[in-house]
Amino acid sequence: MSVYQLRSRRTISSWMSVFLMLLLLLYMVSIEFFQDKRSEQRTIDLLKSPIRSDVLENLTSLKFTNRIGSFTLSKTEQSWHMQSPRVMPAKTETINQIISTLRNIKIQTIHQHEPINFQSFSLDKPVIEMELLTKLADKIIIKIGLINPINNTSYITVSGHDRIYQTSIINTGMQSYELSDFIDANIFSMKPSEIKSLKIYQANNSHANINLSCASGIWQTNKYKQTKPEKIEAKVAQLLGTRTHMIIDKKDEKLQNFINNYLKNHMYNIKVTLNNGETVNYQVSHLIKAITDLKIEKKQYFLMTASNRPYPYVIHKSNYKNFLIKYSDIKN
Repeated sequence: MSVYQLRSRRTISSWMSVFLMLLLLLYMVSIEFFQDKRSEQRTIDLLKSPIRSDVLENLTSLKFTNRIGSFTLSKTEQSWHMQSPRVMPAKTETINQIISTLRNIKIQTIHQHEPINFQSFSLDKPVIEMELLTKLADKIIIKIGLINPINNTSYITVSGHDRIYQTSIINTGMQSYELSDFIDANIFSMKPSEIKSLKIYQANNSHANINLSCASGIWQTNKYKQTKPEKIEAKVAQLLGTRTHMIIDKKDEKLQNFINNYLKNHMYNIKVTLNNGETVNYQVSHLIKAITDLKIEKKQYFLMTASNRPYPYVIHKSNYKNFLIKYSDIKN
């Protein structure tokens, strides 16, 4: 073999060695890179909210328990209703607050799912416990233990996860939710922006005494020509804000007959048509006699019913003014 051939082989061998070293180095770098990426992804997955968004979007039932009481709510296509401890309309704002809190959980650290941690973080006797049911029959149980205002954290567990999550503090107001926080005490269940027309009839008259309508956000009335839409909307908002004094959710035959007699000869009939085509009817009674059992004074309150509410409402007489809309209230 010539000296030239020997040198050529040595050169090729050297370059091959360098090339293999580069490949090995590149391989090691790529392994390290992808391992870091996978490790980072696992960390991100662990720190994601443990409550899936599709669960919160498809809720059909919510059972909420704190140290004050236990409240069960269910959702129909249109609205939420309380099922226990009473059957009545539920306050949407409260439920939306709960869902928003669960949707925006921020996990800070993760702890082992062990009995000693359960006791340390008060998860053996949770401050709040929630049971969520969905349209697809998913059942999620959430327990909220120690809420620490010093470092603004709380500890939670979620069924199906073998971890304890230390999170940014859960809405502390939920600790003190009581019956009144879950009951929708407003007899009118809609907003002005949801109304297509509103008519108020005096007694059993077939022609509306007040006839308001709204199209493209502009309010008008057939009775008066020179009106200001903003003033009409303000009067509608005042009407919808009628305050309830009491909901009569339990009544015997005597009280039922009392209610029926007053509503048979009602003072006003109100018809509200919504943008979605739904119609809600209301009846407003004259001032009622005293009801001793309910501590209702004579001639101080009236009764009101709604076609989308299961129970009659007792309302103070000061709210009568809401049903009267004069030209001076809405003129341009």
